[in-house]
Amino acid sequence: MNKLTELQKNVLNFLQQDIPVKEHPYAEIARQNKVDEKTIVNQIKVLKKTGYIRRFGAILAHHKIGLKANCMCVWIVPESKIKKIADRAKKMAQISHCYLRKTTKKWPYNFYTMIHGQTKKQCIEVIEFLAKTAEVTDYRMLFTEKQFKKSSPFYSV
Repeated sequence: MNKLTELQKNVLNFLQQDIPVKEHPYAEIARQNKVDEKTIVNQIKVLKKTGYIRRFGAILAHHKIGLKANCMCVWIVPESKIKKIADRAKKMAQISHCYLRKTTKKWPYNFYTMIHGQTKKQCIEVIEFLAKTAEVTDYRMLFTEKQFKKSSPFYSV
């Protein structure tokens, strides 16, 4: 990958914050960098094309839209079934995160999914469906009881 320019670093730092919801959201970053908004948009396209930006989209406040139940489900998945469960989990809209992790003697769970629903019952239904279709039966449901922090990561470039 090419070395980032100062403008590209500034654009990446800007995009990690809340983008202003207004007619010209890039006007301020353009002014600060002494370029026009079109240049900012072009830099965003370059950063996306070169892989510095994986995806570009809105993050919903899921509680405000009715998704009040969250469950981290941890699974013990045999090596032979990892692809099967991952392929199914990736396609499910109710699952926002899906990870494979190393196990320890005290924690044998190697596959993690984050499920969101309006109710605990909905989350359980998603988990049971995934378990049945992926043919994996050893899992544990860890429901969110209290949220202490909710923010997107910020990586200073």
